Amino acid sequence: MIRGPRVGRRQGRVIRYRAVALLCGLLACAGCAADIPSDRDTLAVAGPLVSLQAETLALPPGSPQLPALLADPQGWQPEPGAEGVERSSARGDFDAGGWLRTMVFSWDGSRGWEVHMAYGEGERPPPATVRIWLRAPQGSGQPDWPMGEGTVRYAGATRTLSYKGRRPGIEGREDFERSLTLGASNRVELEESTSVAPDGAPVHKRRQVLARDAQGHPLDDAELLEGAEYRVSNHYFLPDGRGNPRRIVRLYRAAGAAQDAPVLRAEVILRTLRYQDETR
Repeated sequence: MIRGPRVGRRQGRVIRYRAVALLCGLLACAGCAADIPSDRDTLAVAGPLVSLQAETLALPPGSPQLPALLADPQGWQPEPGAEGVERSSARGDFDAGGWLRTMVFSWDGSRGWEVHMAYGEGERPPPATVRIWLRAPQGSGQPDWPMGEGTVRYAGATRTLSYKGRRPGIEGREDFERSLTLGASNRVELEESTSVAPDGAPVHKRRQVLARDAQGHPLDDAELLEGAEYRVSNHYFLPDGRGNPRRIVRLYRAAGAAQDAPVLRAEVILRTLRYQDETR
């Protein structure tokens, strides 16, 4: 059994009608679409980004890797198979206008399966629909697994992704909704998500940017993760030729704790950025 992330399918005539109506409204009002910042514009990234690959090394509470990371946040790398490290990977591809069109996720234990997301297939921007499926491992002979379809709604400074669907081996359907709220500079200031499993148990996540540096990178966040409140400090290393960091270290301390309080968990994000004007 493949246990994927909480994603799913939006179904029924009413939902399909609303998605079509939203798309038609966007096509009929190009001026409105032009006023909506693209996905790329909401990122603190310099240059015409065309793709972003991010490898995440998560160190959960109690990870024996935490002391080594804190001793060398710029250079630490875990040994293969190191205990207390959870690995995942994500890649996003943008069109010429800066809109996210595809995303691919993989993770420890996925055994070659990948979650794929396609935004606004055949649509003019901004994308109003999303399709999600599990892609089978190459050469496995197994079919892909359709997980869900949903919508993306734009209302002022907030854009909301929602869908209702299923996961392999899980009876019933799950609801998922994620909203991003932009600040005055069109950067994401608040991200909130709620997923409800078939048994009715909700899972909430929230991240709010508290401070940014001169380049717009988040310095301090308030984050709700796995039921616990954290204050997160972000540290940036290894800038590329455009000044965009290729390594980000996120250190989690208890909310309200002192600046030098113990780090309870951490993330290391290793990024590869590609730009439209690159020839390689």
